Amino acid sequence: MDAIATLDPRWAWWIAAALLAVAEIVVPGIFLIWLAIAAAVAGTVAMLLDPPVLIDVAVFAVAAVASIYLGRTLYRRSETPPDPLLNDRAARLVGTHVTICEAVSARGGRATVGDGSWPARGPDMAVGTVAIVKAVDGNTLVVEAG
Repeated sequence: MDAIATLDPRWAWWIAAALLAVAEIVVPGIFLIWLAIAAAVAGTVAMLLDPPVLIDVAVFAVAAVASIYLGRTLYRRSETPPDPLLNDRAARLVGTHVTICEAVSARGGRATVGDGSWPARGPDMAVGTVAIVKAVDGNTLVVEAG
């Protein structure tokens, strides 16, 4: 306990930064790293200027708010996936060419997509006709002659 009481406050910020960085690795969440950066900023100011402890705490608070804001800004930029339809296979089919494998009418039919077939509907089309997927209604492809 005496070692903590005699610890130079300038080094305390660096120790806090290191502990927060290690905690970020152990605890999932990507939040503590921003506080670790703020503690490192406060430690740098403490080492260079040796201000009173109250100023150190204020520097930490401002640096924490700034680093968290920076972190949120960075993560918001990367929130949108590069391909918004990545996990929506049906929506990805819109605009693709398919081959009719079971005659299509307004009541139904089937179209070959890759190595499988999907339910399809649209204007009357014979087997072997190449069609374009215009929309997807549930799991049914809405096609037109293409």
